Amino acid sequence: MTRPRTPPRSRRGPGRPPEHERPGARDALLDAASWLFAHRGFGEVSLRQIAEEAGVSPAMVHYYFGDKAGLHEAMLARAVGRVLERVGEAASGALDGPLGDDPVARVLDVMTRTVSQERWLAPLLVREVLAEGGRLRERFVRDYASVMAEIVQGLLRREVGAGRFRADLDPQLAFLSFMGMTVFPFVARPVAERVLGIDYDDAFVRRLAAHTERLFREGVRA
Repeated sequence: MTRPRTPPRSRRGPGRPPEHERPGARDALLDAASWLFAHRGFGEVSLRQIAEEAGVSPAMVHYYFGDKAGLHEAMLARAVGRVLERVGEAASGALDGPLGDDPVARVLDVMTRTVSQERWLAPLLVREVLAEGGRLRERFVRDYASVMAEIVQGLLRREVGAGRFRADLDPQLAFLSFMGMTVFPFVARPVAERVLGIDYDDAFVRRLAAHTERLFREGVRA
């Protein structure tokens, strides 16, 4: 699979890049790394390949991220930061869209679509967060998962209080179900594509989001 290439920039030797080379370089590196990791796997991509794909010198990688672990953390921060921002907007009613004023439907839709767009995110979570000894686990728990749990559980409690969700709903267990229904299909993608013959295109993601919303609501509605 080919990807439009960023126009190459002048190469420099090691050292601190000058100011005029820096604008946009950090995002270009993150975009290149995300694409390469998604299509080739984390272990198969070198920092030099990422720099080449982004059209910058390898020195820029070290300048912005230090090493591959730093790049992973920056990718996680950017992607999960986007998810948290949009989920917070959806839960508060600040995010407009075709789902109207239904915050639960909006949050489920945002979660499903965003994880599908950031294709590399699910493999990274498995390898660097969920696996024993995952290097990003503590940061993920502290900075992202805890915030997501607070937002979603707060939304569920509000829906219970408004009488729209069943009074005996356990917000903790419902949150686990919520996350499993939105994230696991993308964790399982390598298997689901082969076993179920699923093509994870835009049409499928729309179907999945609608199915997830209906399934979750049937289990929690008053």
